[in-house]
Amino acid sequence: MLGLRRNPLSRKPSSSSNTVKPLHDNVEETSRLETMADDAPVPNSSHNHDNVKVDKSPVIAKEPKVSKPMAYEPLPVKKPNGLSNGTTNRTSHTMTQRSQSYTSTSKRWGESSVVFSKDQQITTLHETVITTRRKFVAEFDDVDDADIHSLTIEGFLQFIERQRLTHMPHRGSRWDKVLKWAEFFALQISGYSEAVQGFVRDSDQAAKLIWAAACALLEASPLIALDKTFAVFYELGLSISVLLRHDKLLHADEHIRVEVGQAFNDLLVLVRDVSIYYYAQVNAISAGQASLDFNGTFGGHIEAFHQRKSRITDAMWQFELGDDASMDIETLRSWLRPRDRNLQTIVKNRLNAPGQRDEYTCEWFQRHLLDFSRSTDDGLAIVGPAGCGKSVLSRWIIERLQRPLAKKTYETLFFTVEADVPSETSSVAIAKHLLLQLLEKNIGDKLLFQDLAQAYEDSSSKDTSNLEDSLWKYLDIALGRFASKHPLFVIIDGLDEVRGGEQNRKHVTHQLGALATKHTNIQAIILSRDPAPVPDKGKIRTFKITRDHTHDDCRHVAEHALHGYAHYQGQGEHGREAVVDQLIHAANGNFLALLLTINFLRQEKSHEGFIKAVKAAKDAPKSLDELIKKLVDTLDFSRPDTNHLLSWMLVAERPFSVTEVRNLLQIDLQKKHSVDRKTDIREDVKASLGALAIIDNGFVRFRHPTIRAHILNFLKEGKKVLGYQAAQTDLTMRLLAYCRFNLTDSREPALDMMAKTQVNELFESHRLLEYAVRYWTLHFRASSMYTSADNFQLSADFKAIFPSSTQLAMLEWTCWESLVESIKTHELARQIRQDVLTEKHESVLQSLIICGILYQKWSKTTEASMCFYRASHIGQGILRENHTVTIGCTTKFLTITETIKTTTRTELATCKEGMLKYIINAYKHQHGKTHDLVIRYYKMLAQLYVDIREEHHAETIWRELREVVIIRYGKGSEEETSISEQLTIILKKGDKKIDVVEYETGIFDVAMHLEVWDIRRIQMTIELAVSYEARGEYFLAEELYVTLWRRLTEQCHHPHHHGVEIHIHTIDIVLEYVRFLRRRHRHEEASNVLICVWTEYEEYDFESETIYLRLKVVGELMRAVSLLSVAISVFKKCWGWFKSHGKHEHTESCEVLISETMTELISTTSTTIVSNTSTTTTTTEAVIKELFESTMSGNTVTFETFSTCKSLVTYYMKLEQWSQCIEVTKRTLLLVWKTIVSGRGTIALPKDFGSEAIDIATSLAICYDRSHRFHEAEEIYVRIYRACRNSCHIHDERLTRSYTLLVKFYEGHRHWHKMIEIHRELLVEYRKHLGTSHTLTIKTLYILGSLCADHGHGHAHEYYEEIITTLNHGSAVCHHDALDAMFFMFNYHYEGGHWHKLQAICKTLWVTWKDQHQGYKNFSVEFIEILYLRYRYVLEHHMHCEFSVLRELTIEYRTACIKIFGASATITIKASIELAQIYMKSEKHIHEAMSIYEEASSIRHSHLFLH
Repeated sequence: MLGLRRNPLSRKPSSSSNTVKPLHDNVEETSRLETMADDAPVPNSSHNHDNVKVDKSPVIAKEPKVSKPMAYEPLPVKKPNGLSNGTTNRTSHTMTQRSQSYTSTSKRWGESSVVFSKDQQITTLHETVITTRRKFVAEFDDVDDADIHSLTIEGFLQFIERQRLTHMPHRGSRWDKVLKWAEFFALQISGYSEAVQGFVRDSDQAAKLIWAAACALLEASPLIALDKTFAVFYELGLSISVLLRHDKLLHADEHIRVEVGQAFNDLLVLVRDVSIYYYAQVNAISAGQASLDFNGTFGGHIEAFHQRKSRITDAMWQFELGDDASMDIETLRSWLRPRDRNLQTIVKNRLNAPGQRDEYTCEWFQRHLLDFSRSTDDGLAIVGPAGCGKSVLSRWIIERLQRPLAKKTYETLFFTVEADVPSETSSVAIAKHLLLQLLEKNIGDKLLFQDLAQAYEDSSSKDTSNLEDSLWKYLDIALGRFASKHPLFVIIDGLDEVRGGEQNRKHVTHQLGALATKHTNIQAIILSRDPAPVPDKGKIRTFKITRDHTHDDCRHVAEHALHGYAHYQGQGEHGREAVVDQLIHAANGNFLALLLTINFLRQEKSHEGFIKAVKAAKDAPKSLDELIKKLVDTLDFSRPDTNHLLSWMLVAERPFSVTEVRNLLQIDLQKKHSVDRKTDIREDVKASLGALAIIDNGFVRFRHPTIRAHILNFLKEGKKVLGYQAAQTDLTMRLLAYCRFNLTDSREPALDMMAKTQVNELFESHRLLEYAVRYWTLHFRASSMYTSADNFQLSADFKAIFPSSTQLAMLEWTCWESLVESIKTHELARQIRQDVLTEKHESVLQSLIICGILYQKWSKTTEASMCFYRASHIGQGILRENHTVTIGCTTKFLTITETIKTTTRTELATCKEGMLKYIINAYKHQHGKTHDLVIRYYKMLAQLYVDIREEHHAETIWRELREVVIIRYGKGSEEETSISEQLTIILKKGDKKIDVVEYETGIFDVAMHLEVWDIRRIQMTIELAVSYEARGEYFLAEELYVTLWRRLTEQCHHPHHHGVEIHIHTIDIVLEYVRFLRRRHRHEEASNVLICVWTEYEEYDFESETIYLRLKVVGELMRAVSLLSVAISVFKKCWGWFKSHGKHEHTESCEVLISETMTELISTTSTTIVSNTSTTTTTTEAVIKELFESTMSGNTVTFETFSTCKSLVTYYMKLEQWSQCIEVTKRTLLLVWKTIVSGRGTIALPKDFGSEAIDIATSLAICYDRSHRFHEAEEIYVRIYRACRNSCHIHDERLTRSYTLLVKFYEGHRHWHKMIEIHRELLVEYRKHLGTSHTLTIKTLYILGSLCADHGHGHAHEYYEEIITTLNHGSAVCHHDALDAMFFMFNYHYEGGHWHKLQAICKTLWVTWKDQHQGYKNFSVEFIEILYLRYRYVLEHHMHCEFSVLRELTIEYRTACIKIFGASATITIKASIELAQIYMKSEKHIHEAMSIYEEASSIRHSHLFLH
């Protein structure tokens, strides 16, 4: 067994250099063996340019501290038996060379791999390796640990060679392919093991087990099993080769290393399970009794590995891009690939899965391919008629180039243009797919990433006309970089199917030709029907496929197709050859014609009829069109399935999967419900369509594009199948009916898109739903119901089945997001909904919201505003009062229309008026009438009335608003004054002026007899000016201010003025005048007045404190009108006087003002402007430096010390002068907090100004960080945190802030383990001071659990277990704060197979939900179903509970569902069915089961009828 005993693979190749004589003297056979050696796959082409063995010491990783590299402790090896002698000598010389070459390559991998210490090892494989070895020893005959442990890659290659020598498979045979695939896969596993051995424990043992499993499969399993199995292994090997191309990134960070180890584990589990499965069923398979549904059995394993590989490549990209990436790599992938998930599967199958072809075919093309690869030609155009085998040949070329050709390895980019996928037949689609493949192959190409990110941004703009050219340009640039390292073939099959006619086909051809011509390492291969467009650039070779080329292939195909047919097998060898010759002659080199002819022959019931039909085919050969017509005529079009399937396949936007076909056939449009279909859909398709269609990887497709084109004519003519529009109508209605039957959850309209996880869950649950959502509008537009853009002919049946759920609109939003014409598509859907459901419906509301958001995105303000207006209007009518969606639509409308001004009452003005009134009332109800939002929208409404000249309405609103403002801010406040000014304007326009009190004029007349500098006259003048201003006579008010100012100034300049008091009065009147101008919003004039008064007093020196206090007020007003630089000068003058006269209170006040003004100046002035204005810079910096030096010269620390420091630091940070920032902060800290700088001794907060000191220290850390002195930045953050821990109570905000800053720093630099350590320290403190059940303790446990789970540090489950233990206290009911932890442990125990623990978790969750305890509403419907299934599974299969326990559990499940969700809910119906199935297991409960089935059926039918 395994060749381990009979042919000991553990032996290394013989060291003898003697050449082994070939077993055959036949020269051709010897050449074949040499070519086989040349065909040997190479695990990583970048390592195979030489075979020189270089001895190097292992490179030790810098990240972890390394002690010793891990060494695997081998098991005792048995002595080889006598069969080992001579076995190695039989290995061919070419095979020995290949093994030695690979050995050298693998050594280089091992030498370049990084060795990690034991505590850094990834141990994922360890348990799996032990389990697998035990299973192999138990399941496989004559195998023990020593056999497996002694297996090497050289031994495996020798085993493959012995298989070849034993079976002598012809090139191109199934055996030949299987052995090549096995060899390729084994070499990839070997390379992967070598690449990861430094950090993945037991990787070498895992490789040995995989090789042993492959040996077991090759020896024990029949070929029918091997073909599919090793095709999948080959596909997995290709994925591994992509990772090996970037082997240095495999250990880039811990996350990647963990995923790499998990990927190896996935591979081992898959190969183990496959080998054991087939080995156990080998006899049944040989007898034809066992099923070989490989994908059904192992699809989950395969998908798990592919997902893991995607995560690894994502992490590699993230590592290479760092934090500078403008977007996520997955965003680019999603944009480049089709959005439709089934379409992604179709494309992936074309790219990765080995081509399906008959044995021995296409091998004739190897010589032509070799000649082309060695030539200087830029392109090869392979042409031929339909059915001549071009597509099969393209797959063979791809597969062949994945192995060395003439000892040279190549990379390939490949795409097939398929007519039944219209969306993927454009030039843009081809460029995208090629770029996507290049993105996957060339991980870390930052320039390619940046180019694609730019293209992505361009695709989201209004103008996408240059997108196609941009994509081809970026492909050209990226290929130039890639091909400089890797010779490359670009292969396009089906060029004749490119959408857009001959011109577009020529365009694609010219693009490919330009790529190959420009880059010497690139060659293009184009496969197309004859005649094919030829590139206008480069040297292009044309190869036309003729019947002479395909003669032998036709023979192999015919023999295979006739195999097993009694009338053919019953003839002698010569008779069979004669039949095949006649059929080949009739087919004239066309494989499709040959297969269709054989299909008709196999229908003959007698030997004579068979011979007669063969002769007729030869004597009167039919054309391909005639054969297709004859095949169509054999179909039974009276079968509804036949007509429907053909019609749907012809108009579909992509091939339907088998499940989707089932769902479509189950729709009964007449009865308007879904009818469960019991038959096998695959058999139904075969019975309905015969040889016209095939099921290709789970998708129903026409056998050949020519057949599709032929039947498409029937569709256009309306013969036999539904007419084109009728087919589109039928499909549209079925898709919408499916949506109606399955989208039954009630969901309120929303302003945000559905989460992708929710969307994917719906698509997984309802397999036709994604197609229905994505394409129903396309089919509707092509149907007879669509007559024009705004006119539809909707039947009563259509309206009856149209979905009313808002879920469909929400799903459309997600699926159509990337469409260039998404707005038009959404508008179409909205119009249909409005026609069917009327406007007052939630679905119409949802569509309006979506359209409004899209119009807003594209800056179409008019359309967006009307959508939101209508949405708000509908929401007010159908949603509850003041619903958040209605308010959201209203505010969006007002935001969009805020900048749109109108001077008359237009429709927009009326709409705006209504929306403002609604939002004011809504916010009054929500927040109270004095809320800022209420005031804001009151002002907008009043201004609207002013703009449209409806002063009477404006007066009412201003009066109401004034009352609100008085309540909020008080009478006489600035806000109230502003409102009063507006009201005064309105009253003046309406001739409602308020007269100034008569006695004020009289008093002023008396005051005029006083001296101009008399304080009483000054006060009377100011009061009268205020009165004039109140009644709107601003000119008179201003005249008073200016006159008084002028006269006072004249007195100041008089040689005999009256002392300093007149200067004080002058400044006072100026200040009042400035305030008047500011109230009039004449800010520029106010600024000029302030500059004048400063110019007047700048050079004056007074000994009056009052003068400088007034000047300080002048500076404050300057600051208010943004004269910041001048204000600083004013404050500096005041500061100098106060300081020199010992006025400490005023000195400190001026210092604060200078600091605050400086900060404001810095924040409002860009670095460029500051740096270019030398005077401003010098003045600003000099002032703030002088202040700083002044504060630092004293020995006392005050609040002004910190204020001045912060201003100077802010100034330097704005200029990004980090060294100066560091100097200033360190000087300040040395004065107030020395230990934070030195780090010596016990670090604690200073006794005074602790918070301020933390601010300065934080600024120092930021400066270190910005200047890339990360270690010093970390030290400061850590010291701040330690000081707060030593000085603050656990609840102190400063402690919270300190560790938040430190954690944020670690997160920014991805130091996950340090983040975990900080939280662990906090956890200890919280446990000690707050208790284990405190909210902060629980929150910290959750954070630690999440960090460990996401980043692979520690054991996340331990933290979640502590939460559960702490909060639940052994209770049968789960605490509501422990639910998230329970959910995690629920999945953890299930995935780990911890069944007893899982039972306890399930029991607690079950009781919590069943009895509706606090927190049970967190249980989703999907989770409840999973909970029941897992709970029942554990009880039934691992606890082995009795029937009564399972019955009681299911009864509880059903009862709780009825109570919580209602009897007609889907989950309740499912629960009823589960209970019925339980009852069916007991004969005495069968009647109860039938009763439940009938009840569930009646509820379901009534529910469907109501909807």
